[in-house]
Amino acid sequence: MYAKVLKTYKERAEIEIVCTDASKEHAHCGACSMGQKPSMKPETVLAQNRIGAKPGDMVECNLKEHAEIKAALMLFIMPLVLFMISLGLANSMALELWQSFLFGLLVLGGTYVVLRYTLKNKTYYHITGIK
Repeated sequence: MYAKVLKTYKERAEIEIVCTDASKEHAHCGACSMGQKPSMKPETVLAQNRIGAKPGDMVECNLKEHAEIKAALMLFIMPLVLFMISLGLANSMALELWQSFLFGLLVLGGTYVVLRYTLKNKTYYHITGIK
């Protein structure tokens, strides 16, 4: 997929994914419009910039290996498992149902805060070449 570099940071770049419509050789990946309505402005993502692309450059970028699986594990599976563990702990402490649920929600909130700050500058995109 192709992208336009908007800003650069230390070995990272903020990029805007550019649609390269489906051709006869390749299927359209849909990454350019993923989760967006047609009237929304394009979403920007953070990518590793080891080749030194500068703002305004058109670049080719890819997802890192197993990026979808890693993201799903961190954002869906881990919070679900922690929520279930917290419900089990609350049950072993002989709390009532509503107290167990509140304890589980508190653990989910803590998980959200930890993930939010630890994944703030995490990226699964990397720039592979300048066009």
